[in-house]
Amino acid sequence: MKGKASFSFLISIFLLTGCWGAQNIDHLIYVGTIGIDYKNDRFIVYVAFTSFAGLAKVESGGAKEKSGIAVGKVTGETFNIATDNLYPSIQRMVSWGHVKSIVFTKRALKKVVLEDVLDILDRYNEIRPTLWVYATDEPLKKLFFGAAPLLHSSPYYSLLSNPEEIFQQSSFIQPIHLNRFVADANEASTTVRLPYLNITTHNWAEDKKEKPMLNLKGMCFVDDYELQKCFDRSKLWGIRWMEKGISRTPIYVKKGNKVIASIIVLQPKSKISYQIKGNTPVFNIEVSGSGSVIELREKLTEKQLVRLAQKTVEDEIRSLYKLGLKYDIDTLNLSEAMYRKKPEDWKKFSENGKIPLTDENLKKIKVKISIDTSGKEKFRQ
Repeated sequence: MKGKASFSFLISIFLLTGCWGAQNIDHLIYVGTIGIDYKNDRFIVYVAFTSFAGLAKVESGGAKEKSGIAVGKVTGETFNIATDNLYPSIQRMVSWGHVKSIVFTKRALKKVVLEDVLDILDRYNEIRPTLWVYATDEPLKKLFFGAAPLLHSSPYYSLLSNPEEIFQQSSFIQPIHLNRFVADANEASTTVRLPYLNITTHNWAEDKKEKPMLNLKGMCFVDDYELQKCFDRSKLWGIRWMEKGISRTPIYVKKGNKVIASIIVLQPKSKISYQIKGNTPVFNIEVSGSGSVIELREKLTEKQLVRLAQKTVEDEIRSLYKLGLKYDIDTLNLSEAMYRKKPEDWKKFSENGKIPLTDENLKKIKVKISIDTSGKEKFRQ
């Protein structure tokens, strides 16, 4: 019996040896966000390290514990050389398996930078292809320290790490995963839409002090791995009618310059079609959606409100199209729509992957909005 017990004990020891190389989670430093800048032909890489100390307590209903952020900065001839320069001074083993986002400065949004970075990220098996991609013109160190949410919450719940919840509540500028960014950038017909971040310092306060916060400023348009231009969100209202996956978005109905009503539209749909007239492609857009009246500042019938809401949506889309014409950007991705439907037409009319667009190429915009409910208040008959 003693022999059998000794044998079982020895076997159990050998079975445990597979865990001897494991690291305790509190012995590692976790990279949460990577920032890429580029100047004088050198990569300037920032890494934001996230503490998960208070995360488990909060999720299990415990007391909230302040989570810290540490930011490192390194430089190098390539992205890989720069990140390797972290290790001499880091003093702990680094985990890259929890990177949630990567932020490029506007001057880093060029082909020579993006191809180098994406090649490394594709080869390195710790980093997942589903991290979020952003652009900014803020100093990256300032941006990362502004990533800490209100009430000492973990940066794990910030806009950089978890943008989807915010997007579901107020859908406007759609977040983009790295794999989707790469797929779109590799398509000659597609213009990539990249969320554009800055820091706002005047909207929030915490503990009686001004609290810098991440802000979704607008959108940058990227073609063939090169930045075209970035715009403020105030110029981009039409983009939400052309994106897939829009969950909940408002229409601010105006008469002149005065807002007279607000409607929340749920899950709008859009469709792009085209015809060849003469030797010119002519595009038509259809948008449909239904929603609820949230605010009505003038007495209107349902028919009047619907007509004004549909006109608002049409104006937003045309305004975005004209903005693209001004800077030679296919903001509505009309070229992609033609490529998806009939590649031979796209090859015939495209130049460098894009259809040359003028005022004549966008004709009809048909919008159909229905009102499901007006709340407790009823429409004027």
